[in-house]
Amino acid sequence: MLMKRGAEAELRRTEFLGRPAVDKARVPKTYRLKELDDGLRRSRIRTEARLMAEARTAGVSVPILYDIDLEEAKIVMEYIPGPTLKEVLDRGGPGSLAAAREMGRVVGLLHQAGIVHGDLTTSNMLWRDGRIVMIDFSLGGKDRGREARGVDLHMLREGLVSAHARATSYYREVVRGYREVMGREADDIIATVKEIETRGRYT
Repeated sequence: MLMKRGAEAELRRTEFLGRPAVDKARVPKTYRLKELDDGLRRSRIRTEARLMAEARTAGVSVPILYDIDLEEAKIVMEYIPGPTLKEVLDRGGPGSLAAAREMGRVVGLLHQAGIVHGDLTTSNMLWRDGRIVMIDFSLGGKDRGREARGVDLHMLREGLVSAHARATSYYREVVRGYREVMGREADDIIATVKEIETRGRYT
């Protein structure tokens, strides 16, 4: 059953050895040479699977990978039935601030491991048993640079502002959680977020 069709991939509900699963397949691009397109799709699905594995090693909850098919440029992973973090934050209440702080800790764990997610939004985070499960590493990569991590955090802030009425309160908690994990290193990255915001105002 088709769950979502995006510009880059299709997600379908399926089963893997009797367990609920999600099949994520990279969509072929007809405007590219087939050989080039096949290579790009295989490379990107391989990178996504590797980042998920590294995120798990770093202590971040991600769906369990069941299968990788490079020939078809697809992965099969655990189906997570919980709500998105966006839905959790939209409901509000005292638990929402704790969830926002947990979001900051999770991003900190990714950045500490040298992983930039590339699409940090509350729709790419699922809520299960009081923990965040990160999904969709398709735009992610490895980069320990201050700028790359600052851009990642800036995108998260922009996403909060566009989607949540309590964005200021939520981002404050994100920063607190991020500092808990990153320590003093967080100062430079948070300063970079402010620099990026300033650039946006004058371009």
